[in-house]
Amino acid sequence: MSRKRTWSEARLEQEPRISTPSTSHRSAEHEALTSPSHGQRRPQSDESPAQPHVPVISRKVKACAACRKHKIKCIMDSSGPPCRRCTEKGLGCVLNKSLQTLISERNQFSESIIRDMEMMHSSLQTVLKTLNLPPVAPLETVRNEQHSPISEEPLQFEKGPSCDNSPKAHPVDDNELPNVPIQSVYHLTKLSALRSPDSLRQESTPKSDTIDDFISKGQLPLADAERLFLLYKDKLDHYLYHITTSIKSLEQARRRSRILTVSMLTVAALHDPQGNANYGVCSQEFRRVMAGSIFSRRIDRDYLRAMCIASYWLSDISWMISGYAIRRAAEFNLQGYYRRAIAEPDEEAIDFVRIWYALYICDQHLSTLFSRQSVIREDSTIQGWQEVIKAPLANGQDVRLASQVVILDILRSIRDLFGPDTGETVPQVYLMQISAFARQIDQYVGHWSTALKDIGTYPRKGALLHFHFGKLYLYSHVFRGLRDATIPAHFRECATHAVHSATAIINLHLNDADIKEAISGLPTYIHSMTGFACMFLAKLAMTQGDDMIERSTVTDLITRLISLYRAQSVSKWHLIKLMAGGLDKVVQTLSTSEPPSPTKKRAQLTQQQNAMKKGNFEALSAVMLPQTDQQQAQQGQNHRQNKQAHSQPTPRGAGLLSQDQQIPPDLDLGLEGFGGFSEGDASLLGLDSNFLLGYDMSLGPEQLMYLSNGHSSFDTDLSPTFL
Repeated sequence: MSRKRTWSEARLEQEPRISTPSTSHRSAEHEALTSPSHGQRRPQSDESPAQPHVPVISRKVKACAACRKHKIKCIMDSSGPPCRRCTEKGLGCVLNKSLQTLISERNQFSESIIRDMEMMHSSLQTVLKTLNLPPVAPLETVRNEQHSPISEEPLQFEKGPSCDNSPKAHPVDDNELPNVPIQSVYHLTKLSALRSPDSLRQESTPKSDTIDDFISKGQLPLADAERLFLLYKDKLDHYLYHITTSIKSLEQARRRSRILTVSMLTVAALHDPQGNANYGVCSQEFRRVMAGSIFSRRIDRDYLRAMCIASYWLSDISWMISGYAIRRAAEFNLQGYYRRAIAEPDEEAIDFVRIWYALYICDQHLSTLFSRQSVIREDSTIQGWQEVIKAPLANGQDVRLASQVVILDILRSIRDLFGPDTGETVPQVYLMQISAFARQIDQYVGHWSTALKDIGTYPRKGALLHFHFGKLYLYSHVFRGLRDATIPAHFRECATHAVHSATAIINLHLNDADIKEAISGLPTYIHSMTGFACMFLAKLAMTQGDDMIERSTVTDLITRLISLYRAQSVSKWHLIKLMAGGLDKVVQTLSTSEPPSPTKKRAQLTQQQNAMKKGNFEALSAVMLPQTDQQQAQQGQNHRQNKQAHSQPTPRGAGLLSQDQQIPPDLDLGLEGFGGFSEGDASLLGLDSNFLLGYDMSLGPEQLMYLSNGHSSFDTDLSPTFL
């Protein structure tokens, strides 16, 4: 006996079957999954795991609104409304769509509009590139996708080490015994990260005909970029031994290396009187490109050239750039290139050696300025400079490089002898070593002042300038650890030589026509050592009086140097412009102060310390350091006025803190500085007068920072601190 049908089954048989793509797809899928050939239902996830799940419309509306309202069967043709009942009764037949259907149709329309807009935007970008015009802004849809915090790329938790993380040892012969430890690790693991392909050493040239950089994007006008490029090539490149001699045009530089181009333009903007705004744009772009290339394995010689340029002139980032560049340059195994350069006419080999020498010079410059250990120590390539200048392809620039290597190697030996400043005095037994180093510096200037005669006038004058730098750096160490103004008798002659060298440095800047003409393009090292000479003489005049050098002489020299610096046609961010402001403060300090004698100063310091320990501020005010007549008269008047204003008796039980609070704030207690400076004077000058009264004559970050106008204009702290 057959089973009786239910009302729902009977109704389904009477209704016309209208198949939809989604329902027919599901039916076919269901039949395929449950067919006898499969035996059992297969999991759907096994069919296409890579395809995302697309939701389908689960139910399609088939009845019009009127029939649904009265719950009457709606008979409608496949062509759509009106239905049979609405036609007979003259009613408006409306077939409502489900929310899911509306969303699906709207998404399809939106995607079509987006595709059309992207196609139009791409076509417009192509036209603008053809016309060498700035591109239009990216589409908002693309920008939102790029900045989306959720990555569409699936996480690869089992991804192994990245490739090309270390350079390949060169040369490599699999038949020989391994002499580099990393070669053994490579043969054991076969990690490609342990050896990089030879293509790393090839110059990279973009294959695209279009140039995509901050100039093409309109951040720096093309006319300004051309002007800055010519400024660097004509006025600056020869100071760095023509390191970019192979680059002839801005377009060639832009196609060869983006970071080299932006480094050249940044340095040029620093030396351009009209480049105040351009320097900010170029500097920001250089930092951005530099940050993006830190982990890049594809570097070339142009990349290292850019690092040399930045280390040579950009004082705010030179220390970091120099150390990083030396590490990257070591990947090229320059020892092999050195052997090839001195044995055969190999242009690539001699070029690598020149870059390595330039990096060594930058490293030693910064190590001397910051009084820190250099990255490059004993290096056979550096020690073999005599073979380099005899190489088949050597030229005059190689002779200049060698002259710098020689004097900087002497300074490195001096730095190794004295070591870091620990506050201890220099032993008398060091006199023999000091004399030996002095003879080496004398031999340097005697040889290279004649060896450089065929390369123009400035290199010979530069050798004389470095001679005085070396003498000042050597003899200034005898002031280490001196807690008073007394110079030991056995170091008296060394101190006199230091004063002579510092004075000669400033006089060369003021009186030599060749150096005056070249002063704006000189590297950071030259300006910093000149500033050190000024600070050395100023501190000596403040602590020694007129014993070693007259204060009027120091004031006159520094004042004339300030005028020379301010007359230079460079950007306001140039180091000499910033130094001029700091030196001006030094001159004001020398002009308004009257330091006491060393013996009296030591006694007053002892009395001040004892008074501060006991809380006796009256005794402290009684031992104030001498002041000028005008300051003493003004302070006496203020003291009488304050005494009358505060003549009321102190309440019983008030302690020292209350007495301190009753002291007028403009009364000089000798706490803010020495030599008769009041708190108001120090704030007026914008400096701490204690700095010029210290006995430390060494070179370091503090001396360099003192010459700037602070972090607002000199956007860095040359002495990093631990957080």
